[in-house]
Amino acid sequence: MNFSLNIRILAVVSAILVLFKLPALALAWHMNEPVAPFTYAVILCLGVSATGFLTRRAGLEMQARDGVLAVILGWAVMIFMGALPYYFSGQMRWVDAVFESASGFTTTGSSILTDVEALPQSLLFWRSTTQWIGGMGILLLAVAILPFLGVGGAQIMKAEMPGPRKDKLAPRMAATAQLMWGIYVGLTVLCGLAYYLSGMSGLDAVHHAFTTIAIGGFSTKNASLAAYPSSVQWTAMFFMIVAGINFVMHYRLIVTRDVSVFRDEEIVWYLLLMLVAGTFCTLIAHSSTADNTLEPALRHGFFQAISLVTNTGFANVDWEVWPLYVQLLLMTIAIPGAMAGSTTGGLKMVRAVILFKVLGVVLNRLLTPERVMLVKFNGKKVPRDILDGVMAMAFAMALALLGATIFLVAVGMDVPSAYSAALTATINVGPGIGWVGPMDNFSAVPDPGKYLLVALMVFGRLEVFTVLILLLPHFWKPERILVSAGSPLRKRS
Repeated sequence: MNFSLNIRILAVVSAILVLFKLPALALAWHMNEPVAPFTYAVILCLGVSATGFLTRRAGLEMQARDGVLAVILGWAVMIFMGALPYYFSGQMRWVDAVFESASGFTTTGSSILTDVEALPQSLLFWRSTTQWIGGMGILLLAVAILPFLGVGGAQIMKAEMPGPRKDKLAPRMAATAQLMWGIYVGLTVLCGLAYYLSGMSGLDAVHHAFTTIAIGGFSTKNASLAAYPSSVQWTAMFFMIVAGINFVMHYRLIVTRDVSVFRDEEIVWYLLLMLVAGTFCTLIAHSSTADNTLEPALRHGFFQAISLVTNTGFANVDWEVWPLYVQLLLMTIAIPGAMAGSTTGGLKMVRAVILFKVLGVVLNRLLTPERVMLVKFNGKKVPRDILDGVMAMAFAMALALLGATIFLVAVGMDVPSAYSAALTATINVGPGIGWVGPMDNFSAVPDPGKYLLVALMVFGRLEVFTVLILLLPHFWKPERILVSAGSPLRKRS
């Protein structure tokens, strides 16, 4: 394990955080808001970064274990450093600051704030920025920088990128990271302009562009997007759908004009789920709308469906007034999430489709055991290791959800609230039901429960295995160096 190298990587992460804090610091100065919270936070980040760069220079070889450890420690550093401005402002206790920071960087969108609009604009801007950073992953940004330090980023990319398909846009990892960030920034700019033209103020357009493309769901209004005109809400729906599409497909559409991406099974199921769920929710909204007009019903129904399927978590109506079975449906369609390779949370649509296909194959084998049946995706056989990984991940997420629900009930939450809070943290979606509904917040969750939800957010954001692998005893065993024929050979213990 190359600990010195991991420390240097964390120094890069801290330095990047300093750069992202500077706009919020400038905004605080411009609006005559307290600058001390950001000043102190920047100083501490610089201290951590300087300490990392001054450590003894180690060998630059990075193993898979180093990549996993760098990702875990990187997220811990991000959450800790991201909490500092909240805490130094005096607006939040430490546990609440950590919760808000974790929710931002993991793009979960849950909040402990009872009055979002009371927060200074500079803190709100930092809050939105954390989601924008977390959307693509600050470590993915670091992949583009690490080569300049003489360190390849393949191991970090493997542990950080969401989804079972690690498609490359370019031969080199740094080039891939740069291309993905270019697409990400471009979509953010387009989204911000669209929001501004739809009726948002310039600053609010930036806020919501950050949190829409990141599929995060933080808003500057207590009522979320219900506080804005219908034109803004339709704009949000379009960009939520776009943000939930695999970024490799964006590249193929924008650069190579490859329209065949729309024949991909994952995007077909992604769009179909939103269409079916949106139509159903429209019928419910139509029966619940006072004037029974079509446009509000369509807007409310499809907005909730798109927001939950993509795991964004925005709301334009309090859907807790809808029947309980509809609320449960909305929480259920959030479990798959959007497409792998996007900024979404959840299981990922490709895994959900594969699980349903596995179920179909098993049932057919019970009827005709002599038949040889394969699980196929996009016309190709799904390899056995992918099938094992999908089923293991679904099982691990179910176990985590069950254990977390039991714990939250034990610390004082009712069962519906505990279950939905654990689910929203695990799949990084934001709103739940009960105490943590779409127009409520997580302030009433007991402190031990908040720390658990923070862990679940990271657990879900890093897709389970990156965290669980740390529990393997072999992960921490040192490597032994053996000599064979005069050459040093590395052998794992």
